[in-house]
Amino acid sequence: MNYRCLMLQEQHRLGYYREQHIHSYAQGKEGFDVSEQTENAGSAGRAIITFSRGWQTLVATRSLGRRGVEVITGDEYAMTAASFSRYSIAEFRYPNPTKEPEAFLDVLEKAVIEHKSEDKATPYVLMPIHKETYLIARHRERFEPHIRVPVPQVEHIEQVHNKGTLAAYAMKRGLPIPKTWIPEDLAHFKSIISQVELPAFVKLREAASGVGIRKVNTLDELKSTFEEFVEHFKLKERDYPIIQQAVPGNDYCVTTLFDHGKMVASMTYRGLRAFPAERGATVMRETVEAPEMEKIAAELMGSLGWHGVAELDFRWEGRSETQPQLIEVNPRFFGGLIQSVESGWDYPWLLFQLAAEGHIDPVKDIRTDVRTETPILAFLATLQEIADNERGMAALSKSWEQAKEEFRTGSKRQGIRRLFRGVRECFDVKARFNKAKQLLEEHKDNIYDVLSRDDPMAALGVLYPLAVFLRHGKVNLELITGEGGPGDDDE
Repeated sequence: MNYRCLMLQEQHRLGYYREQHIHSYAQGKEGFDVSEQTENAGSAGRAIITFSRGWQTLVATRSLGRRGVEVITGDEYAMTAASFSRYSIAEFRYPNPTKEPEAFLDVLEKAVIEHKSEDKATPYVLMPIHKETYLIARHRERFEPHIRVPVPQVEHIEQVHNKGTLAAYAMKRGLPIPKTWIPEDLAHFKSIISQVELPAFVKLREAASGVGIRKVNTLDELKSTFEEFVEHFKLKERDYPIIQQAVPGNDYCVTTLFDHGKMVASMTYRGLRAFPAERGATVMRETVEAPEMEKIAAELMGSLGWHGVAELDFRWEGRSETQPQLIEVNPRFFGGLIQSVESGWDYPWLLFQLAAEGHIDPVKDIRTDVRTETPILAFLATLQEIADNERGMAALSKSWEQAKEEFRTGSKRQGIRRLFRGVRECFDVKARFNKAKQLLEEHKDNIYDVLSRDDPMAALGVLYPLAVFLRHGKVNLELITGEGGPGDDDE
């Protein structure tokens, strides 16, 4: 039996379990009152949400569902986190938006019409989550007769999503951004390579979650990486990677909601860990105050007349004498949405309000003591950090070689001292244990993207990335962080 048949059987079985689970709720099990949910369902309106495999989509589905909004979830795959959620009242499948854009639009339009309420007064909102946002923005006229579409204008998206156009726009407005080189063609790249200040990053113009980005420390690495990206991703000259100087500091994410150019909500969280460490998505976060970054966000996005959600990435050393550096803009919902919602900035509900009523309620009940993390990856990042502390083995090896040289040519006493100094530095068992304990303790009170007592079935959403792993033998970071899909190779 081939893989696709096995997957279909597994999806059917899981669908059966989901029905049984819901039925058990109806029988009064697990403390869930179905009659109350049915009575409240739809009292606030109805929403269609795309990209149901994303963890941020699960956050949005729960956010709206808990406020009485009927949520219909869609994706090109089954076994997704949001589709398993008790707050998803229906689900549908659509074709790949990148590979079959017209078919995707046709299916989505059909779903929008099919789920439209007969009561015209019922708020009805289309809330795209991932890259399909851009396609929907470009063809919004197909949907606006039936449903409200609170997404930015496609021209505005194109201005900031492309790292090349964003860098040029930010530099033109005098906004703080790392020194950036934008090659126009291969000859231009070769002419500027000697000007690049290392270390630097080679970045695809349109990428996310650490995919299509690589740190380079030498000119040879820069040249080979640039040429590799051009060849591997089959890039045309207008899509050639940009080169951006590496800047010190920590990762900060400014999250925002705009009402036609006016910033009506903003909060910032700091990345505590990323996976992979130097280039990956943030997988553990904490809320912080960052008025200067939020001011930059207001100036950049406000000048475009932005409407809807956006998240801006910054790097900052955390000292008042240094200036935060703008890295990129995410012109849609973002992977760390759980951090905003748990801190009191409930962006899915705020966006729904903005679309349905034309204004939002002021954000009042906020918390700054919240930490959240993405399942699995935050723990992997912690293990990676522990492993990094063990890399003093290289120093020990060096000490041993130096000690041997002392034994042969100099003082044996000095050689022994050198060796024991290396052992002491590399095998401080107590320090190693305390460091590991400290890192693991950081997970104790964290809030997870997926796990929820009132919505346990959504945790089955891990089956989809697991299925991709079983099929291809590797973890897809975009998929497991909720920031992407399996890619061409996974189809």
